[in-house]
Amino acid sequence: MKKKVLTVLFILMLAAFLVSPAVAEETYGKKPPANLTNEFKQEVPINLVFIGYEDDQIDLGAIQGILPAAYTPLARIPKFYYGLNSRDIGLEFTFDYSFRFTDAKFEKKFFKFLETHGTPGDPTLFQQYYNDSQKNVLDVTGPVLYIDAPTVEKYLMDHTMKMLGKKGERGYTVYFVNWFGQKNFKFHVYTKTDESDPDTGYNFGAIRPSRKMIAWGGTYGRSWFYDLSAGPEAWTNNWAVDFPDLDGDGVVEYRMPPIWEYTAGGYRDPSQLSYDLGLITRFVAINLLFTTSPLYDPLVTAPGAGGSKVAHIEMFEDDPASNGLDWINTGFAYDKWNSFEPYYNWSVNLEDNNPIDPAAQRAFRIAVGLLAEDDCWNAYGTPFAEFFCYFDSNLGTYVPPYDPEDYVGEIFAFNTTAANLGNLNGVLGFSDDNWVDGTQSYVFEFDTDDYRSLGYGFTTTTIHEFGHHIGLSHPHDGYDSEFGWDYRPGGFFYFAWSGDESDTIMHYMDLSTEFGQFDQDNMYRFETAGYVGWALDLVEAITAHPNATAVKPYLTKAMVFTKKATRSFHNWDYLQAATFARRSYENAATAAEILGIPLSAVTMQSLAAPNLDVPHEGDPIRFPDN
Repeated sequence: MKKKVLTVLFILMLAAFLVSPAVAEETYGKKPPANLTNEFKQEVPINLVFIGYEDDQIDLGAIQGILPAAYTPLARIPKFYYGLNSRDIGLEFTFDYSFRFTDAKFEKKFFKFLETHGTPGDPTLFQQYYNDSQKNVLDVTGPVLYIDAPTVEKYLMDHTMKMLGKKGERGYTVYFVNWFGQKNFKFHVYTKTDESDPDTGYNFGAIRPSRKMIAWGGTYGRSWFYDLSAGPEAWTNNWAVDFPDLDGDGVVEYRMPPIWEYTAGGYRDPSQLSYDLGLITRFVAINLLFTTSPLYDPLVTAPGAGGSKVAHIEMFEDDPASNGLDWINTGFAYDKWNSFEPYYNWSVNLEDNNPIDPAAQRAFRIAVGLLAEDDCWNAYGTPFAEFFCYFDSNLGTYVPPYDPEDYVGEIFAFNTTAANLGNLNGVLGFSDDNWVDGTQSYVFEFDTDDYRSLGYGFTTTTIHEFGHHIGLSHPHDGYDSEFGWDYRPGGFFYFAWSGDESDTIMHYMDLSTEFGQFDQDNMYRFETAGYVGWALDLVEAITAHPNATAVKPYLTKAMVFTKKATRSFHNWDYLQAATFARRSYENAATAAEILGIPLSAVTMQSLAAPNLDVPHEGDPIRFPDN
């Protein structure tokens, strides 16, 4: 009874906020920026396909009542600084929803596919935990099928595109799968085992029970499937049906149980199934995967015309028994960044400080809480700020000068020990801001023998954290633009951990070293709108200049590439759009420099003091020992 009361209370709490966009605007004052251009307003089809669900199981009205009408991305971190806004991202999306139920013929073939492509094995550790629960509805019995997740994603795309038509080709699709209740049902989980850590060779997908999943997408296209008949799993802890409050803090971690727990006497009332699928669609699929917000403004990291994008790594050897250079592969990192943003000239450089110099070591010890001394951190109110303020003040000591047109992202890597990490032991790294207005600053990362025994070298952390630096959020935290909520996977939004079950280096699951389809779509749209906006601002200033005819060839090229970028954007060729947009800006910038016109730049409102409520924290290891 207590469980049911808590669940109902949380549902009522959210229902109080799930109002129409007009009411949300009246309540929170959240209006779309007024300066959006028509070129980068886009209607996005969202297809919800129900596989194995009966019509009477799903209340489409309940789902529709939760879904957003629109989404306007913004840079998330500046909002924490007293509500500061960064440069307008320049995008606005509206959604066109369609709902489809597959027929018996399709389902028979699909579930047969799952059955024949699964590898039988024993129940996972977390399925066993579920079986050991006091309140579980049934026991998971073996053999359990282990099914390759990307293969299932590809099957679904290949066999539904004709049904979905143009909305499948230019749109996003969520497949809600329910195999339970079919004659050939088998308990199952999904896996991804084709990538190992490039430094340690550790295969998280093959080894870790915590990496057996119920969802996946983004490997082959713009689709994501979510299967409540799989699992139970570790990542969202939906095996833990005895514990509504997982950490004992008095707040229920809201999560979606296995499909068979939606029953009288089960973990969730069956009438709440549609509501839960609506939550997954809005707060995971749309907000965190399909049309998301950048963590930082990506154009802060824009090189000048003809410049390169540089990742400069300073390695600090703080462990005499090991060498950090043995655990980082800069060529591997270069390949991932270059394939993600091929419209830049990339450069990755590494310098080794062996041993760590006394000044950097002192700053490191202060920042991790091992040395209680005053220093530059006092101006920011916490020793953790020592990382930023020391290296910001002494940047020239470590990082050599580059071409003025280059963008240089500085990465400070510490090859250290568990003891020397102090209160940051368990943190792999973080992408810091400048502690004043939310502009990205430097990346800090850590590796130890203990970390390496768990599978972690420097390379994937470097790629992940620099992914944040250039703007990407995690797929498990993000922003809802209609409500103005920035949320993380805790409390009511605990189920947001489901977003990690997608193909991206930005998740915590360590199953992919790639920037997947959703990363690509979002970044290319951010940069297309940004560069075109900058280019048009410059074109306007150039046209008004008395010597504009002197740069007419550049001006003409800028406008041609602007048109090409806009056309490609609306054709859903976002990589081509971003490539053309960058070239448009480079031509406009070159013309402006010839005429002495100041370039458009990212401008931020500076504050007199930092805001200590901003979540400065690192990316931790999750489930280190399963």
